[in-house]
Formats: sequence, C-alpha cells, structure tokens
Amino acid sequence: RPCCRMSPLLPRPPPRPPPAASGEDLSEEEGLDRAVMKAGDEFDSLGFVEPDHGDSLGESMKSYREWFQAKAERRLKRLEARQEKLPQPGDWASLPKATLKALLRKGLSPEHRPEVWWSCLGCEAQRQRSPVAYQQYLQEKLELSTAETIERDLTRTFPNHRKFRSAAGRGELRNVLHAFARRWPSVQYCQGLNFIAGLLLVVLRDEERAFWALVCAFDALGVEGYYTEGMTLLRADMSVLSIFMKTRCSKVAKELQRLNIDLLSICSEWYLTWFAKSLPIATVLRVWDTLFFEGFKILFRVAMGVFKKVEQEVLQCGSFDGVMERAKRWPRDMVEHNELLKISFGGYTPFRRKDLLKARDEALVRIEREDEEHRREVQARREASKARAAASSAAPPPAPPTMDSSPLRVEDRARKDDAG
Repeated sequence: RPCCRMSPLLPRPPPRPPPAASGEDLSEEEGLDRAVMKAGDEFDSLGFVEPDHGDSLGESMKSYREWFQAKAERRLKRLEARQEKLPQPGDWASLPKATLKALLRKGLSPEHRPEVWWSCLGCEAQRQRSPVAYQQYLQEKLELSTAETIERDLTRTFPNHRKFRSAAGRGELRNVLHAFARRWPSVQYCQGLNFIAGLLLVVLRDEERAFWALVCAFDALGVEGYYTEGMTLLRADMSVLSIFMKTRCSKVAKELQRLNIDLLSICSEWYLTWFAKSLPIATVLRVWDTLFFEGFKILFRVAMGVFKKVEQEVLQCGSFDGVMERAKRWPRDMVEHNELLKISFGGYTPFRRKDLLKARDEALVRIEREDEEHRREVQARREASKARAAASSAAPPPAPPTMDSSPLRVEDRARKDDAG
C-alpha cells in the first residue's frame, strides 16, 4: 500500500462557521464559506491573503514585488516577442531547447504561465492519448482510507487562499486528488500532493487541466518513489543531495555533518511538495517554471541554492536544536526569487543529469540492500521469539515436589530429632 509519513501539515483547520441566523439552514460547508466571506481579508492577484500590515515578511514581499516590477515588464516583452513567432498558438515546446530554457529561467508572467506549462509538460497530447477520461476517473471509487485522508487534508491546503476557503474550491481540489489516486494506484494519495494540486488549480484555474498537469509533471519528474511504501527514492535523493553538497555547498555540508543532522529531517517537505509548501508562492512559481522543463534536477539546484543563501546563519547556529529550530524559516524567507534562482543556477561546476542519475542509482542499491538486511533481521527476531514461545509451551510441566524417603535422609532426621 502507498504510505506517507508526513505529519499533519497544519495544526488545525480554519475556524468553524458561526451559528446560522434565524430561519437559515446552512450546511457546515456553506457556513464556513459565509464566515470567511465576512472576515474582510484582502487578497493578492493570485488569490492569497495579503499579510497583515506590519508583518515583516509580508512587507519584504511587497517591497520586492514593487522593485522587481520593472524587470518583470521587460521580461514580459521578450516573452511576447517570442510568442509572436511560434508556429502554432501556444506551441512553446517547439522552441529550441536552449531558447526555451533561457526564457523559463527568467520567469513567466501570470497571464502566460498556464499556456507555457501546458505546452512544456505535453498535457494536451497526454489527455488525447489517455484511454480514460478525467470524468471517468471521478466515477471510480476510492479506498475508504484514501478518501478519508484526502477529505481531512482539504481544509489544510492553502487555507489562506480564497479558492480553498469555499466549498466549491475544495470540491475542485477533492476531484483532482480523487482522479489522481485512480490514475496512479501505486501512490493513490500522500500528504504533500494536496499542495501541488492546489497550486496547479490556482495557476491553471481549471480542475481538469490541473489534473492533467499534475499527471504529466509527476510522470516527467519520475518521483513516484517519493510517495510509495518506504519512500525509497526520497531517501536516495536525500543521500544524493548530501553527496553533491560536499562539493557545491561544502561549509554547510560539514556543519550539518558535525551536528549529526540528516538532510531528510530538513528537506523532505521541500521535495515532497516540490517546494509548494516551503517557499513563498512567487518563488515557488519561478522554481516550477524551470522544474516543468528541466526536470527533477531543479529540486537539487534549488535546495542547494537555499543552503547557500543561509550559509552564514547555518554556521552561526552551533547546535542541532539551533539548526532544526530555524530550518523551517529558511525557505520561507526566500522572498527574493530572482536572487535565489541566480545562486541556484550559478557558481557550480557543471550539474549534469547523468551524474545525478548515477549517484541516485548507487544510493538506491545501497538503501534497498540495507532495507533487505533490516527486514531479514526483523524476521529472524520474530522467528526466534516464536521458537522460544513454542519451546516454552511444549516443555512438560515441572514435577510436583515429593517427600525424600531415602534411608540416609531418615537417619539424618532421626539424629536431628534426638538432638532436639
């Protein structure tokens, strides 16, 4: 069975709705929507709640957005100049790879991002080839445990987004996750996929297109092993990240090793959600612009980019607890997405896919061997325990104590009685 070991992603769901007014008969979903609508939050252009006034991270995001605007407008003009030369409308995948890679690394504008992602991922071709339509997946039943887990995570998924504060928005997310669970039975559902599906819904604004984008990205990245029993591929990739950090981010690697910190404890959420829950949304979108074209190696580049950005802070922590306490905050502080992408793509020796794959294969062999040895040890202990229990139950009961009537013993007792 598929397995996910992530802990609940949020401490609690949004507040319950207020009691219905006299004469009203609101469902819990409708009441939740009504309560949120009255909250008076302000939303950004993507639909996320604007941070409160005075929130330092929110102020940094706003300031950076304003500073970056002029650069974004220049990049938009270059993108649209390329768009005019496409052989077919929306056929971005037909561009030379080097040209498309350069455009994507510079970032996409919100109005063009859905079209470019759809093309780069080959979603239309996948949808046309599929023998099962999206609506058919929705008609198929899920295992009860899978359906219940999805349901629990709906209110935990971007509760600061307008879409997922409504029953209709959560319904779209439920459908995408339901269809994906039927499309990918080896995975079904694992916590973390809800954030990926949720952000695809936000960007693509259509649940069927979000579903096919999720399917295509999942297939292109080849990360099924992140979400199946044992999470073998995720553990292997954490080992690979550790190896590459020794040469590309050596100071941080040495400090984490000195403090006996496993990268799995810091980076698993980054990889499981493709950074969707870890980085600021504007930064996630920049990462995904490249991820959906260049593939899984972007996860490694960005992870090392984050560590490079916080190198001095890591070195100043000085303790296991100090690092673990601050680790959650490090990616969330990556507001300056352009700078993160620059450091992620620059300053390294060539970062080749074949080198990653070779290191990944070696790590997988080692981890699978270790897992097999562990299974044998566990099995041997179980069999030994069963053997001891069987031997104990099969042994004859001890004989009851009897009076010793040997002549010597009788004489000894007689002498003892005479002496008394």
